[in-house]
Amino acid sequence: MRVWLDDRPGALGAVASRIGSVRGDLVGIEILERGANRAIDELIVEIPSADLLDLLVREVHEVDGVDVEEVREWRHDAQDIRLAPLEIATKLLEEVDPASIAKTLVMRSIDVFDLGWAAVVSSDTDQVIVALEGAAPNDTWIRAFVKGGTARETLTGLGSGTDEIMMHGLDYGGWILVAGREQRPFRALERSQLWMLCRIAGQYSTQLDLGLPTAKS
Repeated sequence: MRVWLDDRPGALGAVASRIGSVRGDLVGIEILERGANRAIDELIVEIPSADLLDLLVREVHEVDGVDVEEVREWRHDAQDIRLAPLEIATKLLEEVDPASIAKTLVMRSIDVFDLGWAAVVSSDTDQVIVALEGAAPNDTWIRAFVKGGTARETLTGLGSGTDEIMMHGLDYGGWILVAGREQRPFRALERSQLWMLCRIAGQYSTQLDLGLPTAKS
């Protein structure tokens, strides 16, 4: 459950109380973004029956200053809301070549960040699509999006893109991760996590290319 709430003492406690009132159990919390006296939190809630979902949402809405952005099934273990990105990093370090690293980055990110699609594209003149998964736009659109973003020199810091499409450079071979999902903007924490994963993927790919010692060697 992704919720917007006033960034004040007691607000999250009031939400937790409403969750408990419908026999729900709050088992995971992640703060996605804070600013302008508002916070966006992702909550993992266990409920004894799916029939209670509508009641749960109504109860949370009753808290002053709280809005529910979306509710979806959490497909992972309740305890891994913070560990999921680290699990991606672990899988990246188990690969043996840059192409496999790109594929793992794309596939695992789709699962953990609930993306609609993801691709790794080279930003050179050939714009080779190194890895692609999900219900992505056509290749021409993806290449044009990457070309536009890099031409504007906006691929800095924590990446660029739009609310629902983001790009991050891997610092390897001009490769860029492009990812999108519909009707759910990327929040600051998610962008930071994806940027860090791209850095790990890029640095490890460079190590492999240079024949430097790795954890597996």
